[in-house]
Amino acid sequence: MIRATPRPSIRRADPASHRAIASLAFLFLLAASIALPCSAFALPKPNEIVEISSLKLDRPLAAGASSNLIIAATIMPGWHINSDHPLNEEFIPTQVRVDAPPSITAGTPQYPKAEEVELQFSGGDKLSVFTGFIAISVPLTAAPDFKPQPGQSLTVSIDYQACDNLQCLRPTTVSSSIDLASLQASATAPPSQSSSGSDAGAARSAGSGALEDVFASRGWLLGFIAVLIGGLALNLTPCVYPLIGVTIAYFGNQGGGPRRVLLLAIVYVLGIALMFSAAGVAVAMSGGLFGAAMQNPVVLSAIAALMVLLALSSFGVFSLQPPQWLMSRAGVARPGYAGAMLMGLGMGVVAAPCIGPIVLGLLLMVERSGSPLFGFALFFTLAIGLGAPYVALALAAGSIRRLPRSGEWLAWVEQLFGFVLIGLAIYFLDPVVPNRLMTRMLPYYGAAAGLWLGFGARAGRSWRPFLVFRTTVGIASLAALIYFAFPRASTGALTFEPYNASLLEAAIETRKPVLIDFSADWCIPCREMEHSTFVNPAVVKEASRFLRMRADLTHQDRSSEALMNKFQVQGVPTTVMIDSSGKVQVRKVGYIGSEEFLADLRRVD
Repeated sequence: MIRATPRPSIRRADPASHRAIASLAFLFLLAASIALPCSAFALPKPNEIVEISSLKLDRPLAAGASSNLIIAATIMPGWHINSDHPLNEEFIPTQVRVDAPPSITAGTPQYPKAEEVELQFSGGDKLSVFTGFIAISVPLTAAPDFKPQPGQSLTVSIDYQACDNLQCLRPTTVSSSIDLASLQASATAPPSQSSSGSDAGAARSAGSGALEDVFASRGWLLGFIAVLIGGLALNLTPCVYPLIGVTIAYFGNQGGGPRRVLLLAIVYVLGIALMFSAAGVAVAMSGGLFGAAMQNPVVLSAIAALMVLLALSSFGVFSLQPPQWLMSRAGVARPGYAGAMLMGLGMGVVAAPCIGPIVLGLLLMVERSGSPLFGFALFFTLAIGLGAPYVALALAAGSIRRLPRSGEWLAWVEQLFGFVLIGLAIYFLDPVVPNRLMTRMLPYYGAAAGLWLGFGARAGRSWRPFLVFRTTVGIASLAALIYFAFPRASTGALTFEPYNASLLEAAIETRKPVLIDFSADWCIPCREMEHSTFVNPAVVKEASRFLRMRADLTHQDRSSEALMNKFQVQGVPTTVMIDSSGKVQVRKVGYIGSEEFLADLRRVD
């Protein structure tokens, strides 16, 4: 029951109450003015950026079997950590380590898909980072004699380096331990209460690509439109193109009017769609087995070899055609709607070899999602794009009995697909070859392939408009190769002496301004200042009147901690400018652009 509150009577406040309220307001504002700047300036400790929120198994560990350990972690808002594969090999990657009992073997961690962001200090370059909530999956394999023992525990450690939009903190490690019995018990929860589906769906594997970025950043509508367009483009692959002739031959022998032929064509395309969708649903229900296999070097090598084999077919080394029995029986296949459906199912099987690489990438997306509905929708959309042209061909089959000559342009397109397949093979081999050698090779390989397609290939020379197109491709590839092979010459940059207290005292005695740069090897914005701010000619000229010293805080020891306390350094990069009288005029944390840095230098005398 709600009681009405009596309306208070209005009284005129006396002067004493006014003074009391004004005094309280003044004290509140004074406290806020002191507390807010301090709290804004204070940085969190490095080991506070990432918190391991939970450790779970997708299924209980059993002797001789495998399970996935799902590590859920949260990154503090406003901060990010480098991904497991930073775009620059000098950056410190995030790494997960699992310390398990001897009867349990931990496999290669599967990290979530990284974000590529452009930060304030990045100068247009993108960084590969993790933000917000992340889930990391680690395969655990139990020995044949595995039997949980009381008191056994499992420890997970995450090594990372955190940065915000302007600065970086030192590398650190966070750990979390859990009793093995509790871990086993958590795996027995019903699937609807377990986070394994969504967490495992976030795990990263070798096949993630640009299409997944479209779904993540542009939404599902544009993502499915991209898949639909991709299905249309698949009609130019060497296996699918001959199937157009099979389609015309089949529908050319069907009786009835245009309406019946249209319905038969729709049923035919639905047969193709159902064949592909079944694969999507099966992978989504595999429980992570498909993604775990994609972490195996043998599997990745086998996929790369298959792609090279398919590429050789595109280059004309051997012919990859639909089975002869299908070609011979296409025109006498069973009539009616059931026959159209069976023909569509058969075409889905026949088309699979050439479009395998595209299908493989989609299968990885479906496996990470863990959703059978998403798998069905994704492959259904792909198949609709692949089969949509067949509806028009079916309607025209009564007057078109043979496929028109494809011309040299199709041979050129087949060679293009061959180079794409080899590029995908190189990409899949990247986790197998150390030091990301294969990824670094890809730009040069792409430029070399473009040169061959533009100037070396024989196909596509007879038709003048296409000759102009391929020549343009060759010229662009040549320019890219020159750019890769001959990088721009570096300009003069600021030089720094190692920090020395004696040099600092001598500069103050001689009334010379001092510039101290606090940096570290693991500091990303520090490297960006090296490539942008410290190479600006105006900055170099103005800083020449300073004693320039650099304090290296890469390794945390007593001397570096004492130096950080002396100059109130909380993160790197930190820039300190001391005037000729020995007074600190500038102390800034984070990346500083050329114009701002130059203005700071000019106001220090």
